[in-house]
Amino acid sequence: MPIYEFQCNDCSHTFEKLIFSSDKEEITCPCCCSPQVKKVLSAASIMGSSDGGNACSPNPSSGFS
Repeated sequence: MPIYEFQCNDCSHTFEKLIFSSDKEEITCPCCCSPQVKKVLSAASIMGSSDGGNACSPNPSSGFS
């Protein structure tokens, strides 16, 4: 269930909405209730490993130097 970012064409308010695959409702602006909204490109959030290391770094316990 992705979260999409939208911007209202009428009041320029930017907001996020969780969209379920079964949703058929029209997206409206939460500020002015306008249905004139567009989906905007937002930055992706990428999670790395929990040890704080770089995923491309060699594993020190692998025996390679």
